[in-house]
Amino acid sequence: MTSPFFPDPLQIWREALTRLESDVNSLATGSLKSQEVVRSLHQFSSVSLGMQQMLETLFDNYLRKANLPTRKQVAELAESLVRIELKLDRLSPPDKTSESPRPARTRRPPSSTPATTEEAASTATPSTKRTPRGKRTGKE
Repeated sequence: MTSPFFPDPLQIWREALTRLESDVNSLATGSLKSQEVVRSLHQFSSVSLGMQQMLETLFDNYLRKANLPTRKQVAELAESLVRIELKLDRLSPPDKTSESPRPARTRRPPSSTPATTEEAASTATPSTKRTPRGKRTGKE
């Protein structure tokens, strides 16, 4: 098998990424054996959690003073609206659009009614009779 003239850039990227992942994994595994690193990671996570709680209370206080709802309150309101809508859907009558269409109101029986209006227009006969010229009907 001959090697290509130009190297595949995606293959180079895959090899570099695989090598980087293995180096980072070995470094992390070796450093977690040290108690100092584990303690510092624990302290970092506890400080981060404390800052998150502090920011959350700060935002809650700000929103309360601004008379705005919190995300939790908006989520609770959305859930209650969904429950109300479901109850209304159960109470409301079914849609009339889901029923089958009613037949046309004509004097002809349903089997002889044309299916479309185009057919009706082509098969329609004039309903008014015209009198010949010169003849008059009974009233003058």
